[in-house]
Amino acid sequence: MEMKFIMPLRRNQEIIDYGMEMGSSFVYRDRGIRSGFMNRDGLRIYMFQDQMLMAEESSTFIKMIAEKKRTQREFDTESIRFGKISILSNVRDDPEVIYNLYKQREEVEQAFDAMKNELENDKSYLGDDDSVRGYFFVSFLSLYLYYSIFVLIRAADLTSKLSVKDVLLKFSKVYKIVRGNKETLSEIPSGAEKIDEMLGTNIFPKKLRS
Repeated sequence: MEMKFIMPLRRNQEIIDYGMEMGSSFVYRDRGIRSGFMNRDGLRIYMFQDQMLMAEESSTFIKMIAEKKRTQREFDTESIRFGKISILSNVRDDPEVIYNLYKQREEVEQAFDAMKNELENDKSYLGDDDSVRGYFFVSFLSLYLYYSIFVLIRAADLTSKLSVKDVLLKFSKVYKIVRGNKETLSEIPSGAEKIDEMLGTNIFPKKLRS
């Protein structure tokens, strides 16, 4: 049985043809993506051009020209690469499917970065063994919850529209208000309510809404 793989390529690898025709396009999380592919030696090279990334890289390069760090000739030569990502794979499928698979893998890798950045689990300041054990246990739970949200997004086929960070940000705007024995929720933004419905999490049941 052949093992399937997708592997991003470095921009300077010789097998990449930056003049490749990109005859299709799609939207990934509100970003326009052009795409194309070519077959080589029994494998397929997919190319994607993120239009927002292309503009960002172009603008950055022009600023470097103004600062005398790069030249216009270099811009003319390198601009063909701006915003482009190349992927080598033995999977033959629609480019949008391949791009989503690549981004899902990237999400898993970013989950570990999230422990340090979004969840701020790299700051312990602890001095005894029990505290350190408790710290790592909580860190594990944080990562587990983070990845659980990612699984829900993938199950709902929303990876091209939502990230875990999007979900956490939207849900963080809702607060539970406790007054004696009564519990109510603060006003629920329409975005948070919509995500709750799409993922089927039912975090905001109507009986608790103010």
